Amino acid sequence: MEKKGEMTTQQIVVLIILIASFIIILFFLFRLNFGKSNDKELCRNSIIARGSSILPSESFPVECSRSYLCITKDGTCESMTSPEIKIVKTKDEIYEVLANEMADCWWMFGEGEINYVGKDFKKNLYCSICSQIAFDDSIKKIKELEMGIISKRDFYEYLSKKEISSKQMSYLEYLTASKTFEEFEQNLKKDKIEFRNFDLNKQYFVFTGILSDVSEIGWVITSAVAVGAMTAGLVFSPVTGGTSAITAAKIIFIMVAATGGGIGGEYIGTSVQGGSGNEYLKPILIEAGSSEYEKFECKDIMTLS
Repeated sequence: MEKKGEMTTQQIVVLIILIASFIIILFFLFRLNFGKSNDKELCRNSIIARGSSILPSESFPVECSRSYLCITKDGTCESMTSPEIKIVKTKDEIYEVLANEMADCWWMFGEGEINYVGKDFKKNLYCSICSQIAFDDSIKKIKELEMGIISKRDFYEYLSKKEISSKQMSYLEYLTASKTFEEFEQNLKKDKIEFRNFDLNKQYFVFTGILSDVSEIGWVITSAVAVGAMTAGLVFSPVTGGTSAITAAKIIFIMVAATGGGIGGEYIGTSVQGGSGNEYLKPILIEAGSSEYEKFECKDIMTLS
């Protein structure tokens, strides 16, 4: 009986310690605003589960939701209802917000290492809208942004100068597979692809995608259909030079002309063949609901709105 009483006392002490430890852990998690990061980790974990299981990918739901951000200088936002507010004071701070959203999107969806859509009878593009971003009118009070536009060239040059410490590479390399801005821009110029601007009066998606594999039956039915093009109206231009963990980088752009002095168009984004063997559209900023976005003809949207 005495031994039984001693064991019960020990259990009570252990239980008290566990409860106290749990409360302390919860306190620090809330202090660190763990809820926000947990949403992204939940998304990534669901992608990993889909890609690593021997069961069909449909057996595991994608636990990824679109986030809504409003970038503002004065803390107000007329463009969205109840968005996450990002207060900025400078142009570079805007770029930092955009860069982080794009990098987080690529990380959440497996960085090209996970096939999370399985196989289809033919190649299909599965898309994910990680964020929807609006710019408050107060942004135009920032020097260099009075005209209501952001230079896409200036933004990508910024990406080349900022390093992701955990990756030991720049945002540009992480998001385009180009090691330097000079290399990146030179590859665009080869095919007369130009940078346009972001219009601060419009909203933008942080958008990524994956091309599904073709099933064995699909290969037989389609007789090995060509795999180069995603959709009509989009052109894939090979990027040469440079090395990175992910190879076969391609520039995606909207074709303006295909006659005369070669092709040309507007830079949209970059696709890569990832470690999984699938082709991926690396995260891009694209006008929400625009004709350029519609041309991707996504088979499905993998994020909940």
